[in-house]
Amino acid sequence: MAFTKRGIGKLYLLIIITLGIYGIYWFIKTKRELNENYNENIPTCWLLIIPIANIVWLFRFTEVFVKKVRRTDDVAIWFILFLFVGIITPYIVQSELNKLADNPNLINSGTQQNNSGRVCPNCGRPIPMDANVCPYCGKDFRPK
Repeated sequence: MAFTKRGIGKLYLLIIITLGIYGIYWFIKTKRELNENYNENIPTCWLLIIPIANIVWLFRFTEVFVKKVRRTDDVAIWFILFLFVGIITPYIVQSELNKLADNPNLINSGTQQNNSGRVCPNCGRPIPMDANVCPYCGKDFRPK
């Protein structure tokens, strides 16, 4: 299963109109997509409505997002960002998932990219050795 491309503006509009209920639905859908595409086990979203358990759930969601989608190890920084500035979480996560929806072959290419040793000087993400353009930020490496 690939990721579903969702409009960011529409996402926020639906969250506002439904007084946050669509935000929970969005977390459920993105959690399922992350679990299916990366063979992970983010727990049930019922934990979102239980105090303290929702923090544990958010940490696990953040951990999978950062390690599998962003392909970095700075989970703690992202978790603090998502926890204290939660309004930006849907924007950041859905923006990254939209990139994967546009280019599904990036989903499982993380191990190949991480072993290449080449990093984009613009966004800092691992990229294939033969790439002329960064698949994440679009930086062009071809000589001018």
